[in-house]
Amino acid sequence: MNWRLVATVGVGVTAFLLVAAAVTELLAARIAFSALVGLPVGLLVAAAAAAATWLRLWDSPRARPVLLGAAALGYALVVVAAASYSVPPVRGVVSVERALAGSLLVGVVVFALARRYPDRID
Repeated sequence: MNWRLVATVGVGVTAFLLVAAAVTELLAARIAFSALVGLPVGLLVAAAAAAATWLRLWDSPRARPVLLGAAALGYALVVVAAASYSVPPVRGVVSVERALAGSLLVGVVVFALARRYPDRID
């Protein structure tokens, strides 16, 4: 498996989700359509984070567990959001806090596994 590509896309997804949500919420009180600012800023940050991961950060073996943990966080958030959207009974159970906590747990577990078995990551 190409772990470099998995980490690059995942770090980009994580950066997009976190930055777009943060900028949108920070500007919500001042700007009516704050998502029109937050989404492009999130895309720019995601592109920069993905490019940095592909070009520079993956070359450091010590950074790989952190990158994979951050990527897993983004992937888990997307899976939880998709499940919450497509499965009606899940909507009542999943809140933003629970989704973030569960995704953070997934990220920490992936970080720990990647740090424990560095020889399996190329």
